[in-house]
Amino acid sequence: MYAYAVTRVGSAQAEEVASETFAIAWRRREIVPDVPLAWLIGVARNVIREQYRDALRQDLIAAELTAWAASAPAGGDVAELIADRDALLRGLAALPERDREVLMLLGWHGLSPREAADVLGCSRPTLTMRLHRARRRLVRHLGGVSSDSGPESGGTDE
Repeated sequence: MYAYAVTRVGSAQAEEVASETFAIAWRRREIVPDVPLAWLIGVARNVIREQYRDALRQDLIAAELTAWAASAPAGGDVAELIADRDALLRGLAALPERDREVLMLLGWHGLSPREAADVLGCSRPTLTMRLHRARRRLVRHLGGVSSDSGPESGGTDE
């Protein structure tokens, strides 16, 4: 297995591939054929493929984080940006899961109201009301005054 792995991933990762291959073989020993070489190579091939997927996933995450960091507003006080972000995260954490979910679907994941309503299994008007209430609660947790907290807001939450 080590020799096969070296030809596929190089010596730096070959030991890990061989080790994982034999760990899988041990866990599934009841189905290992009497002549196991081809089966073991198939397992090693799957282990290598999963390692490539993991590496690709990590590269994509790193690229996304780099893009987010690059899109952060230039200039300004970094400490103030961190404090604002921290306050927002604390405000989100203080919200009920139902409010946090609707805010995250629209604000973080970038879904349209129609898509978010589909995800939540509700109508668009219901989503709009949930979003309105969630925003109001978030503003309250942030210690500010909601711009839409006038008389038309109804004064009660769900």
